[in-house]
Amino acid sequence: MKKRLLFFAIIIFVLALIFYSYFRTQSVIEAQAFLMDTPVRVKVEGARGLEDQAIGKIKRLDNLFSIYNPNSEISRLNRGEKFEISPDTKKILELSEQMKKLTKGAFDVEYSGKINLGAVAKGYAAEAARDLLVKSGAKSGIIDMRSSIAVFGAKTWKVGIQHPREKDKLLGIVELNDGQSLGTSGDYERGLHIIDPKTGEPAETAWTVTIIGTNAAVVDALSTGVYILGAKSGMNLIESLSDVEGLIMVGKNKILKSSGFNLK
Repeated sequence: MKKRLLFFAIIIFVLALIFYSYFRTQSVIEAQAFLMDTPVRVKVEGARGLEDQAIGKIKRLDNLFSIYNPNSEISRLNRGEKFEISPDTKKILELSEQMKKLTKGAFDVEYSGKINLGAVAKGYAAEAARDLLVKSGAKSGIIDMRSSIAVFGAKTWKVGIQHPREKDKLLGIVELNDGQSLGTSGDYERGLHIIDPKTGEPAETAWTVTIIGTNAAVVDALSTGVYILGAKSGMNLIESLSDVEGLIMVGKNKILKSSGFNLK
């Protein structure tokens, strides 16, 4: 009898270790930080530690791209220093040039004579963090940088679109699925801060723009470009692009949505 009880005790102990190990490594974990001048939330289903790796990736990119860090690669480039830039800096500059051409100059990170990646850095970081998590085996997750969001996995994520004039009100809810990203630009948090490269003055063409697509860096840059282009030209651009949908609010009760933009 004692041997039998000991046997069962051992079995229970082993099973407990297995279940503990499983739930410890395959749980839903959330990490938060303040990077790129915005709150960052990473929620991951998978092995513990991946959320910290994603935060670490965003922090490293912030250190490369920030114009407020005198040692960042962007600051060094703006000072005219000669050095071999990192793959991430090269990639984001190439993407920025592509977006400049796509928007016919409405999006331009060098409009002031120096490089400022503020309109694309968050999206690039969200995309890079998502790529890291997917390659590391995470099952699902969301990288939420407020104006830039990227999701992956089987879960459907519901995201609220902030009303640009009523702080406690939403324009509605959108659903993001595996591989989708969202980018938003507007005048409701920082005022008229989005500069039209052609005039050098703040653009006043819309209240808010939300773009949904696949690449988070692209939709981040595109939301700024569309904001500057204005309702007509901006919506024409959105409709011309495959796998991209958008919403433009230009005034009270004046909301334009692309043909496939679903707002609930």
